[in-house]
Amino acid sequence: MEKIKRNKTRITMLGLLAIVLSIMGWRMGGAEDTVSVQQPLAVSTDQVASTLKPATMPLSGTVEGLTSSIISSRFSGQITQVLVEDGQAVSAGQALFVLDTVELRNALRVAQNSVNQMAAKYANDCEDYKRSEALYKTGAYSRQQLDSARTKMLASQADYDSALANCSSAEKQVAEATVVSPVNGVIANKNLTNGQNIVAGNSVMTVEQIDAVHVVIQVEQRDMAYLKMGDAVNVTVDTYPERTFGGVVDVISPVAGKESRMFRVKIRVENPELLLKPGMFVQVQLKLGEPQPVLTVPQKAVLGEKGLQYVFTVEENRAKKVRVKAGDIIGDRIEITEGLREGMVILTDNLDKLKEGNLVQLGAEE
Repeated sequence: MEKIKRNKTRITMLGLLAIVLSIMGWRMGGAEDTVSVQQPLAVSTDQVASTLKPATMPLSGTVEGLTSSIISSRFSGQITQVLVEDGQAVSAGQALFVLDTVELRNALRVAQNSVNQMAAKYANDCEDYKRSEALYKTGAYSRQQLDSARTKMLASQADYDSALANCSSAEKQVAEATVVSPVNGVIANKNLTNGQNIVAGNSVMTVEQIDAVHVVIQVEQRDMAYLKMGDAVNVTVDTYPERTFGGVVDVISPVAGKESRMFRVKIRVENPELLLKPGMFVQVQLKLGEPQPVLTVPQKAVLGEKGLQYVFTVEENRAKKVRVKAGDIIGDRIEITEGLREGMVILTDNLDKLKEGNLVQLGAEE
């Protein structure tokens, strides 16, 4: 009997403990709900607004020198001096490299000697003709003898002229052994060293004129109607994120590429600081008509989840998730093409703490 009483007492105590724990749990849960209801999340707001969207199309382009002069030698020979390096700025007429001139100067001496010989022979034949002409007038020479002297003089004159031409060519070759830049620009693609033998006509470097450059873009047929010569265009480059370079449409190809079916357009950009260099990739904002009004919200108000985009709006002081479709970025705002209407209130902060249906306390608009 005593054992049965102890078991009944134990069971009664366990039952009372379970009841007490249940009551405590219910009270704590109720307290949390009370706290949640009594402390709505403070948030800032903004509105869906109409914003003028610039009618532009972003395109990628490549920088080219305004002119690209291919440098070669007019004759073959060995390099004795290379006077420039890649990236070096040069001016028109500045020496770039020098060829060995020993053989050229020897050829020049031979040509000069030939000129002297032909000059002496021509002078002598001129004197002979004058004497023959005088004798002919006195009847001492026949007409045939006079004509023979004249022919000899004219032949000497032709030989003398040929010698002068050969000498001039030899002098020109000696002068051209020092190859100079044809334009102001920057050295690129240098492909020669001291002692190297080069072949006449082969490219050994280029001089890129970059005090002004061309930005080359490819434009589709449907957008060609918006382009005309002289149009202003803005150009940006990642290397200088804080700068915008102004340019104008300078060349519009009249023929589309055979494979791409796109038109090659060149935009001239003044480059006095030589910041834009051939080969750089740049971004171009091509204007396509007049700005158009679109609905926008602050960029930070748009959230993403599983490939979908949404914002939080307010309905009866509770957060409401609204799915949207975003478009282009316009300054610090982003275009909304679907899901919202102008004037709607949207939430802009504490978004990481918000859930659908949470009570919110609206603060001032940003």
